[in-house]
Amino acid sequence: MSRVPTADPLLGFVLDFCNTYDLLEDPPDRLSMPLVARLADRSELPPPGLADDDLERVRAVRNQLYEVFAADSMDAQIGVLNRLFDSYGATPRLVERRSTSAALGTSAPRLAATGGSDPVARLAVASADALARAIAEGAGDRLRTCAGDPCRCVYVDRSKANRQRYCCELCNDRMASAAYRRRKAD
Repeated sequence: MSRVPTADPLLGFVLDFCNTYDLLEDPPDRLSMPLVARLADRSELPPPGLADDDLERVRAVRNQLYEVFAADSMDAQIGVLNRLFDSYGATPRLVERRSTSAALGTSAPRLAATGGSDPVARLAVASADALARAIAEGAGDRLRTCAGDPCRCVYVDRSKANRQRYCCELCNDRMASAAYRRRKAD
């Protein structure tokens, strides 16, 4: 049984970052360095420090992160993340985090991927680390792409039943209307 991943601002950033490519928008690719900075700010993350000439490399990172959501198995997700960690120079480190148990009142360390030699690499490593944490929590099967045609936005299924198929109500409604029209035409 899968688990709903804990709320994580970095995971929220990764979702927004991957969804800067949206087939329902015109143009579909809205990625820009100011947009990435606004997404980081909205998720209360430090500014990524990207330059305009980093755009193609940042686009490549976004596409690699998207592969985690599009993967059809946990092994495929892990493979994508491990390739990301390798290619961007991730280093495992123990980092402090707040314990979920109020009774303990102490910090419990966790293993995290850190590093990267430049702002693009640090963005890639931090984003991949957020996805790796979700997978390690047992939520890998909840990282998905929208089943609405032509939408392929990414989302995290936070429903109790783990049956969400669409990224948003708009896609759900569009697909329900299309199915209704097909049934009426038959």
